[in-house]
Amino acid sequence: MEGFGPSAAAGGPDDVAGPRKRRWPRRLIIGTNITLIVVIIGAALGYTYLHYRLNQIKKVAVAGEAQAGGGQPLTILVAGSDSRAGESAGAAAHFGSTSQVAGQRSDVILLVHINPSTDSASMLSIPRDTAVTIAGTQSVQKINVAFNNGPSQLVQTLTATFGIRINHVAQVTFTGVMDVDNAVGGVCMNFPYPARDGSPTGYGSESGLNIPTAGRHVLNGDQALALIRSRYYQYYKNGEWIPEGTGDIGRIIRQHTFLRAMASKALHEAVSNPLTANRLATDAVHDVTVDNGFSSNDILGLLAEMRNLHPSGIPSWTLPTTQAYSYSLGDYLVPEPSADQAVIQQWLNYRAPSSKPAPAAKRPSTPTTIPPSSVTVAVRNGSGKASQAGTAAAGLRADGFNVSGTGDAPNFQYASSEVDYGKGADAQAQAVAADILGGAKVVSNQALPSGGVELITGASFTGIKSIPAPTTTTTAPASGSASSSGLESVPPWDPTPCT
Repeated sequence: MEGFGPSAAAGGPDDVAGPRKRRWPRRLIIGTNITLIVVIIGAALGYTYLHYRLNQIKKVAVAGEAQAGGGQPLTILVAGSDSRAGESAGAAAHFGSTSQVAGQRSDVILLVHINPSTDSASMLSIPRDTAVTIAGTQSVQKINVAFNNGPSQLVQTLTATFGIRINHVAQVTFTGVMDVDNAVGGVCMNFPYPARDGSPTGYGSESGLNIPTAGRHVLNGDQALALIRSRYYQYYKNGEWIPEGTGDIGRIIRQHTFLRAMASKALHEAVSNPLTANRLATDAVHDVTVDNGFSSNDILGLLAEMRNLHPSGIPSWTLPTTQAYSYSLGDYLVPEPSADQAVIQQWLNYRAPSSKPAPAAKRPSTPTTIPPSSVTVAVRNGSGKASQAGTAAAGLRADGFNVSGTGDAPNFQYASSEVDYGKGADAQAQAVAADILGGAKVVSNQALPSGGVELITGASFTGIKSIPAPTTTTTAPASGSASSSGLESVPPWDPTPCT
């Protein structure tokens, strides 16, 4: 009967199936777009939240910092404050409470050098008992005293004593280390022997470290702090407790080892667990203070540039010193200028084995011969090595170039020499670069006047073709340092990260 059964108006079986088949691509596209929108919104919210959290980190004004441009190498001073504010009851029992220990000293002085162009980072520790002239005074004191009134004097002291230019500062409290350790569920360390902290005489500021058995131990909170604060480290072997005997030097090595392990675990946990990431961000807000020039954009940009860097692969050095004693200072450490500068250069020039290749020097589009007598160049010392600008200027003059003057670059962190040029001076800059032993990259610099040329010597500088730079001899660090090269190695009695 008409009106019953399939009809053109109602649509037959083929007509019903047809539209459904044609509909699924549209649904797939809609679903994909929705998923992309959710991911983009989630990423934006995550970035916004992280930005918000970073903006909450406490800031402090710091005098004496050097400016560093985007993408340029920079050095961050990480100062571990021994202020007792906010410490746990266990920590107070071993290290003293705020009523017993007022103010603060820099219990840890760690310099982190970062080179985004090569994905490289390296650490250098300055022993806290190193005796130096405190900046702005005529007084020789242990360097940790410079932190008593904040980081500015410590920054200025490091620059004046060792020529190290600091770009940013981050200060962390005892509580900060414990909070990060607890946030990631503790850090596993493998102890070759039972270990404890206690001076050989039975007296001293024992940290409370107590590892009763050899093997793997997850260190939480107080025990993590006890390890990195242990200055009287002892290990149990052949039925007796043996003091390792290196004091602050050994402690620095253990600090570096533990902090690398903790940073590696924190990075892994933060990436895999948003709750842990939030907790770490919360801890940073409470436990970290940075200089007011270190903006959240700077921090995020640095994290993005160094995203391929893994903390466990960062090498570390300790500044060479020798032990001494005086009535006014007690036991203290004396810097060794020659050995110190050799180690500082190793630290600044470190390049990760897997780092990206160095930027290639710019070449002129067409070969051009420029007589040296037609080129005027200013010379700047970009590495901090003594008399480097003067050596370069003398060599350039001997080769026929006109030198307009010498001086220091804005910072001493140039790994490679660089020839900057203003408008129209490309060929002149190439002529100067061709005369530099150790190589030099050629860089357009709009800040220079038209026709201007400037040589900035880097750590790679070995002289001018006519006058090589003086040969330097690396002096072995004093006994008690990590090794003859200054690069640390973990002694057989110290713990290492669990594998």
